[in-house]
Amino acid sequence: MFEEEPELIPAKWIEIYHYCPRIIYYMAVLGARERETAYMREGRMEEEGEEEKEKRRKTLLAKRKEKVLEKWTNIKLYSQKLGIVGTIDMIVKTEEGLKIVDIKNTAQKRLLPGYLYQTTAYALLAQEHFKKPVKNIIIYHTKIDKIFEIKLTDQIKEHTIWTINRIKNIIEKAKLPKTKRKRQCKGCGYYHMCKGL
Repeated sequence: MFEEEPELIPAKWIEIYHYCPRIIYYMAVLGARERETAYMREGRMEEEGEEEKEKRRKTLLAKRKEKVLEKWTNIKLYSQKLGIVGTIDMIVKTEEGLKIVDIKNTAQKRLLPGYLYQTTAYALLAQEHFKKPVKNIIIYHTKIDKIFEIKLTDQIKEHTIWTINRIKNIIEKAKLPKTKRKRQCKGCGYYHMCKGL
C-alpha cells in the first residue's frame, strides 16, 4: 500500500525524530540513506527471531500470564488521516482488549521517548484499522529482557501527533532543524554530513 501512498510518513521516523530531527531532513528532503552496519543487521535479525518465537506462544512474551486470544504479527497499516504508515511487530487481543507490542533489540535500561511515541503511533494506526481502542502498549527490550507496559493517555497521543506534524513541517519547509544532541553525534550514520554545519 505504501507504494501507492508516497506522501505517508513511516512511523519509524517518529523514533528517529526524537533521536535527532536533522536525520529526518537528510532522509526526507535530501534523500540520503544511512548504510546498514553489522550492529543494525544483528538487531534486525534478533527482532525477527523474537517475533518468530512469539508467533507460537499462547501467552504474551512468555513472561506474563496474560492469555492471548488473537494475534497479528508484522501487520502493515496506514492512515490518510494521520499521514503515516507502519509495520507493527505485533497486535494482540487479550481479555483487556487490544495491545500493541513493539520489540526493540536494545540494552537500554530506560524507555526512550522515541520508542514510546513510535509505538503510540502504531496504536493509533491499529485503533483506526480495527475500530477498537488500544489502551496499553508494550515495548520489549530484548537484550536485557525488560518489558515496559504503558497506559496510553491523551497527553501521550497528543505528543505523538505533535511529532508527526513536526516531521511534516521539516519536509514541507525543507529547512535543516537545529539539534541539541552532541554526545550521540559521532555514533550517527549522518555525522559526516552534519559535522560541518
